[in-house]
Amino acid sequence: MSKDFLTEEELVDTAAQYFKQDYRERGKVKWNGFFLSDHTAKLKKKARFQQASEAAVWQPKMTFDAIQEQVRLAFERHRKLCFQEREVDSDNRIPLEQVGYVTAFYSEGFYLDERPIEWESVRFAEVQHDK
Repeated sequence: MSKDFLTEEELVDTAAQYFKQDYRERGKVKWNGFFLSDHTAKLKKKARFQQASEAAVWQPKMTFDAIQEQVRLAFERHRKLCFQEREVDSDNRIPLEQVGYVTAFYSEGFYLDERPIEWESVRFAEVQHDK
């Protein structure tokens, strides 16, 4: 081991020279290892949702009575209900069809898997049949 030590000034100069001439920042490559699998899964899910949103189309508009009949049938037969809401989202995209079980009713609508849905917000509803 050498008994010669660098002075503080020489050490600072050596470090400055290293970072100026030799050090290469790896940029994004360095940070890719920090992404956890659940982060990448969320990014993939978001990309799939974006693609589905862009491909969404309006389902035929149904009457209030026809919608109520489909919801009632889904509830009685314990089948999944597929429905589409009337309103576009904040980005002016057509809403995706949602699927779930009708679990209960209330005066302004019904519950789809614990989520309240108002009758006025539904444009289309259809009972899903086993295929």
